[in-house]
Amino acid sequence: MRRLIINCDDYGWDAPATAAIQELAAQRCISSTTVMANLATDADLRALGGLQAHISTGLHLNLIDGAPLSRASVVRTLLGPDGQFFKGQQLLARFLSGRVRVGELETEVVAQLARLARFDVPVSHADSHQHQHLYPALGPVLTGILRRHGIRRLRRWSSQPGYALRGQLLNAFGVASRYGLRGFQSPNALVADFSAAQDATLPLFVQGLARAFRRGPVVEFMTHPGLANRATSYLNRVAEYEFWRDGAWPEYLVENEIQLVRYDEL
Repeated sequence: MRRLIINCDDYGWDAPATAAIQELAAQRCISSTTVMANLATDADLRALGGLQAHISTGLHLNLIDGAPLSRASVVRTLLGPDGQFFKGQQLLARFLSGRVRVGELETEVVAQLARLARFDVPVSHADSHQHQHLYPALGPVLTGILRRHGIRRLRRWSSQPGYALRGQLLNAFGVASRYGLRGFQSPNALVADFSAAQDATLPLFVQGLARAFRRGPVVEFMTHPGLANRATSYLNRVAEYEFWRDGAWPEYLVENEIQLVRYDEL
């Protein structure tokens, strides 16, 4: 039987995103989420304890948004003058020019894993905010750190059609990152169609699954649901949230003998 993982990224990103994921998990509309350990509140992390029977939980590695969990003095090359992480392009440019210390990257990754451990949040897998683990040169360093600290399942990027420049870059990053992802368990393909769409619809869902299952029997669908959208983001989180609450997609899975599974069942 073909198997599908529905993974909600960005648990802890903000209250609307976190509440949407909690609701969908409780209703068994998803099978997995990845947690932004440096942004999630203590209450957010405690709430995951009641959801572990329904979903697997992983690390949504974040080195580009918000403040670090580590003391600023020990991760100075990752931070701007305001004490916040550099954004993705800045982090990559600084890394490529030798201005980021690898030891500081590891310090913060360990701090994020440790915070989840303190709240008894099991880490079955990892991915990263805006796909940092796929970045050229930087990505293999991050995946090496994750491997050293016990992560054995990791998201791989599959080529996605219909994307603009950002998606084309990710498609290229996905090809380039294959070496750094060797040895990790991953689904055969990733579907990210909702991230580039104005709306989340059943035809788009079906189209993405059909394309992905041609690569193998296990597929991950990446999604970013929320109870509200941010004006500064291109994601239509509300549409994704409403899609997963609808009854049409589960019927499609049943009719086509597709089993919903957790990441820790890989």
